[in-house]
Amino acid sequence: MASELAMLGQMAAPGDNFQVAVLELEALARQTAGLDPALAGLPSGTGPQGGDLIFPWQAPEDDWISVPGGPAGPFVSTAMAMPNQAGIARTVVMVSQRHRYHAGSSHADVHIKDGTRVERLDAEVERARAREQWNEDHSAWHNR
Repeated sequence: MASELAMLGQMAAPGDNFQVAVLELEALARQTAGLDPALAGLPSGTGPQGGDLIFPWQAPEDDWISVPGGPAGPFVSTAMAMPNQAGIARTVVMVSQRHRYHAGSSHADVHIKDGTRVERLDAEVERARAREQWNEDHSAWHNR
């Protein structure tokens, strides 16, 4: 969040009130980056596949995540709209699907509801599983 605010601040005119406000929000985001919001009714703990439930903005790039009702794969980025009255932003999560395709890089963009957490999975295990699935699919395709 802080890096997105910094980018936004750089696009504003120097000394502009908007830039000052954005830079103050960036500083606040950096101060509170390690804090996990304790919002009532939000899931926490372990997800259905045994991974940790986290907010999308807590995932570093290439963490293997699973979006509820959506794709799983390496985390690419997240984009958030302005927060609602509860302080939670609507979120779009970009998940890489490159492990599913032979050439190129494909991403899946998933809109998630306010406060939804994604599941962080063991990246090494998931990459091995994806590689095994790729090999099976590739072998089946060539042996037709």
